[in-house]
Amino acid sequence: MKKSILITILLLLGLAVIAEAQLSPQDAAKRMARGINIGNTMEPPTEGAWGNPPVKQRAFDDYKNAGFTAVRIPITWDGHTLTTSPYTIDSTWLKRVEQVVDWGLQRGLLIIINAHHESWIKNSFTVANVARFDSIWSQIATRFKDRSDSLMFEMINEPNPMSATNVYALNAQVLQLIRRTNPTRIVLFSGYMWSNSAELVAAAIPDSSDHYLIGYYHSYDPYPFGLVGTGTYGSAADINATKAKFNQVPAWSTRNNIPVILGEFGYIKNCEYNSRMCAYGTVVDLALSYGIPSFTWDDGGDFPMYNRTTGGFNEIKDILIHTYPQSPNGLKISQGINHSVKLQWHNRNTENDSIDIERKVGTDSFAAIAKVASTDSVFVDSSTNPGTSYYYRLSVTLMDSVEIQSYPITLNVSANSVNPLSVPVRFELSDNYPNPFNPTTVIRYAIPEYGMVTLRIYDALGREVETLVNGYQTAGRYEVTVDGSHLPSGVYFYRLLSRGLAMTRKMSLVK
Repeated sequence: MKKSILITILLLLGLAVIAEAQLSPQDAAKRMARGINIGNTMEPPTEGAWGNPPVKQRAFDDYKNAGFTAVRIPITWDGHTLTTSPYTIDSTWLKRVEQVVDWGLQRGLLIIINAHHESWIKNSFTVANVARFDSIWSQIATRFKDRSDSLMFEMINEPNPMSATNVYALNAQVLQLIRRTNPTRIVLFSGYMWSNSAELVAAAIPDSSDHYLIGYYHSYDPYPFGLVGTGTYGSAADINATKAKFNQVPAWSTRNNIPVILGEFGYIKNCEYNSRMCAYGTVVDLALSYGIPSFTWDDGGDFPMYNRTTGGFNEIKDILIHTYPQSPNGLKISQGINHSVKLQWHNRNTENDSIDIERKVGTDSFAAIAKVASTDSVFVDSSTNPGTSYYYRLSVTLMDSVEIQSYPITLNVSANSVNPLSVPVRFELSDNYPNPFNPTTVIRYAIPEYGMVTLRIYDALGREVETLVNGYQTAGRYEVTVDGSHLPSGVYFYRLLSRGLAMTRKMSLVK
């Protein structure tokens, strides 16, 4: 054989090996980046019984075209599996799951399937139920063993109310079963209870010698805002609390050489609009900064984003896809003179030469209404009418043609044509009770409309000793508890500031 032919063959063999290289968890995490859940669809006893139609093939085209790189498919196996040995999964159901998985894989998406609402084992961790769960995963692993490594297995979702001991034992046991037929498939695990970040970093690793693991956690924080919709989000304290949640994960990931994904996050549609959009933008921004792939929870109900019947996405999709570490953030909106609307923001990018101001009304699409310099951080829209709700966002095209956006923000323009900054704001600052106090007292106040609110405490010398509120709040009545256990006895003043106006009251701490 000629030397040149031998070299050619060796090169081709080398290329074949590279082409078939196993996907590592680290590379998978980089590829996942922006993911979405197909929630409340393959979990009911009958697919689509919870308000969504059965999964359609076109959905995966829509996901990919939108810019998502990974799809998590929550699946409940209980209603499709025999309750007695050998615990056979219904062949029609298994074939249907296979069809949906293949739709995603054929489009180059990374796919996660799991065991989701398996309450039968979570509520009753018996020997028989464990055997049934083992059999389910053994059948899943065997059925999908020849699929590409872009398919990943998540062993169990939010295993509440199982004990930590039982969760860790189940994780280790199921992993061993999967490895019999899928020695290098990526497998995801979490902690116990609701699979939050603290539970993940405290979890036992199913097999410390296994090199194909990814940890996952969920976050609907802060509670009750994320899951109930009460309160607001967007203050410095809110954002710092979200950062603190993210800070729990990277050190654990590095220490154990196990990548981490945020498998579910979202904010219920009952949330105040501006707070909800800010929360989505904050989580995506931080996830990108920390290198943690994030999967939004989309269920077509309380957490809607993609219309499973008609196709198409709402504005949350643009936050998930077009948020970047350089995106403008810290948006503030207020009404000015003659029905005008004032926008303010923080710039975090110097690569662009301008910023597009985009606006929409109602269900219209966003359209550019103005262009400002890349260094600008304020814009006033004077082309508004009273009694109309306007939505705004900022759009920037980077020099490499990547489109980045801010999260959207809205304001209903009132009929008042006078600049609200020029008239007194009728907020209320009540006397604290009890007064004198030791060690705690309650301060009550009321805000007539959405705006920036600051509430601070000063000592008799005018030195600030406590910041109780510093952020945007919606109209309403509020109570703040003051803990003076770390302060000396004496006279103090608390001061409420909103829209440049202030009210001050005196209180006494007696120990």
